[in-house]
Amino acid sequence: MSGATISVIVAIVGVGGTLASAVITQVLAQRAELRRLEQEERVRVTDQQASEDQRRIDQLRSCYVLLNAHDRHYRDAMLAYAYALKSGPADAEAAEVSSARRTQRDTRAEAQLVASDAVLELESKVNAQLTVAYRHLMELAGMPDSPARQAKLAQVIGLLDSLTPQQGHVRALMRLEVRATHELPNWYNPDLGLATHQQISS
Repeated sequence: MSGATISVIVAIVGVGGTLASAVITQVLAQRAELRRLEQEERVRVTDQQASEDQRRIDQLRSCYVLLNAHDRHYRDAMLAYAYALKSGPADAEAAEVSSARRTQRDTRAEAQLVASDAVLELESKVNAQLTVAYRHLMELAGMPDSPARQAKLAQVIGLLDSLTPQQGHVRALMRLEVRATHELPNWYNPDLGLATHQQISS
């Protein structure tokens, strides 16, 4: 093989190597860019999911703050009304109960579209007892004073007092769901509190 041929071969190999190097560099650059874009997409999706989760938590927190506050206010208003009825007319307290009841019903309507099934199930049991107390208070408000009426008012007061720990269980579950805490408290046992609803004699 002549020197000229060898020179040509070396030149061809050199040019081929240069071209191959450029192609390989381009391929590697494209792969690096693809990995970068994939990583950016993963970060974007993660951030979007985190933002959506936070929006959901914020919505749930707003709902639960109102539901907790209005359930408690409804109970407290009925308790004040019951005590007032034991002493005589209670028009102002009756008006407050009516207002608290409307507000609580509106808040529950919103919660039914937002709250978790677990919270709704637990809160609905508390609300059922609030409804029982309300019905009896309305009946007792129209009755003349008597020992029997006083006894039934005492029973309604007892029922309303018994709801405080039950509402605490609802609140504990709400706090867990809005990430205000990482676990339920040791005393959390809603079935224990809700299994023995107080009954008001007829």
